[in-house]
Amino acid sequence: MGKSLKKTIQGWVYLDTYLHLHGNEQLKLENCRKILEYNDILVRLQTLDMIIEIWGTGLRVFDYNDSSVIVTGKISAVHLTEKR
Repeated sequence: MGKSLKKTIQGWVYLDTYLHLHGNEQLKLENCRKILEYNDILVRLQTLDMIIEIWGTGLRVFDYNDSSVIVTGKISAVHLTEKR
């Protein structure tokens, strides 16, 4: 399946990844598949097509449900890595 067709279908069924960053103290990720790693300086999250690393201090994960997660603390960096 072509990459543009795959993205179009993901958009139709709301599978796209949405990141909402509120200053450097809160990040909300919609369409999170799995928490891969979690400690007070790093949170690694898996979405359908990306791995997202959130670096900082005093990080905590809240409100993890079937499709979204909220990370709070002092966020210093967010790294996005496309899955292959």
